[in-house]
Amino acid sequence: MTELGAPQTLLRGSDCLVVANPAAAAVSADLVRAVEDRLARHVRTVRTAWTRGPGHAGELAAAADAGVLVPVGGDGTVAELVQGMRADQVLCPLPAGSGNSTARNLFGDRTWQQVLDLLDGRGALLAVRQLDLMRLEEPGVVAVLGASSGFLAQVLVGARSVDPALTGIDRYYAAAVDVLAAMPDHPTRVTVDGVVLHDGPASSVAVGGGRFRARSFQFLPESVLDDGLLDVNVIAALDHATVAELLPLIPEGTHLGRPDVRYARGRRVVVERTDGRPLVAEFDGSVWDAAGPRLTAEVLPGALRTLAVLDPTD
Repeated sequence: MTELGAPQTLLRGSDCLVVANPAAAAVSADLVRAVEDRLARHVRTVRTAWTRGPGHAGELAAAADAGVLVPVGGDGTVAELVQGMRADQVLCPLPAGSGNSTARNLFGDRTWQQVLDLLDGRGALLAVRQLDLMRLEEPGVVAVLGASSGFLAQVLVGARSVDPALTGIDRYYAAAVDVLAAMPDHPTRVTVDGVVLHDGPASSVAVGGGRFRARSFQFLPESVLDDGLLDVNVIAALDHATVAELLPLIPEGTHLGRPDVRYARGRRVVVERTDGRPLVAEFDGSVWDAAGPRLTAEVLPGALRTLAVLDPTD
């Protein structure tokens, strides 16, 4: 990853906007006050804005004079914020949602308190880095983590009808049980830089730049956040027995090399349903409800300035 400089120097001269999502799993007024108190030791000024609904985080970013934006929420909050960010602003996403995959890719398996401890010079070395994003042509959005069709998207769809008493990541685990029992087998063609990677039934297609999705799953274990490339992982249609073999491997990223797994890197990726039906797809943890039969992703090299540790596994 490209290092742009020491974060402490940048923060001392910056105004900071905390963007808090009241709908995120762990977000409360007390948590936000604690975040403000910690940040106040490192930045020139800090203030908080609460999101009022879908899309509002991006509007807040676009209108903000602040140079540092701190989303307090989950991956959806980060994704919305990035839509409105300017090139001169710096992101510091804190894990306070259900999945928190963005924060894990940048800071490892740290709590929000531990992430802010890094500003005091405690633990792993923190830096300002210039990371890749991806542009999704058909929905017309920019994605941070990436996009997928099949398994992950079907879990997000299923989570909408899970018992509302289940909250946070438990909703998605409950939905995953049903999806694993009957994995998608959609006829899918995946093309990477004009070369066909897969053409046939598929249970999962994941495209992006972050190793982790749904917090714990390394669908893209060889991903590098600033190599100017998108990683692509296609898992062919799986029966019940093959699911049982493959599932324990994905959290460790050791599923590559299996005959039912294809992996590639490129700058432009096209995923399409060859039967003409709409893809079951998502980007950055949000279901693409208006999906058509095609999704086109193109890398945006070095498009996002963010705080990150040198090695998230530290």
